[in-house]
Amino acid sequence: MQTNTFQVGAQICTIYDVPIEKSRLMEFLANPKTFELYMPNVKAVRPIGESSDAKPLYEWKYEIPMPLAAPIQLNILTEYHQQDDTFYHHALRNGQRNLMECSLAFRYVSPEQTLVTMNLSIELYRNSGAELHPLGILMGEAFMSAQMKNKMQTIATEFLQNTVNALGSYEMA
Repeated sequence: MQTNTFQVGAQICTIYDVPIEKSRLMEFLANPKTFELYMPNVKAVRPIGESSDAKPLYEWKYEIPMPLAAPIQLNILTEYHQQDDTFYHHALRNGQRNLMECSLAFRYVSPEQTLVTMNLSIELYRNSGAELHPLGILMGEAFMSAQMKNKMQTIATEFLQNTVNALGSYEMA
């Protein structure tokens, strides 16, 4: 990206103790439709073909509510793959203005307990902060990034809680 670009980004890494058997949880979360149904702000996750490495490509559509402004509509093209007990969705860096890296790693704890490590990073590149919010120039990159990080943490926790609820288990510890 250009050096004179307005960049907002955030990264979270959280470990969740999920009261669901590992293989059942992995099977449920391997379906991209799960993100569409249970992750706040995700409006669609659509398969659109394969990458040059023959990995599935998905287009993610987000709608992010903004205070005192219209929601931001984001489209992010990602490549999906699984390695051992980890799922990866990573953005193709082909000039996209919206980038996402997401991994979910699953670790067996007991027959009814799994540790899920979620790493999520989102970067948005614009010519000006005003493209993201009418007050974006005044708020600045650092403030908007901090707000994004807080929102991402809330969304990630709500997504895993929704997953637990959908699978019929009790609340996460």
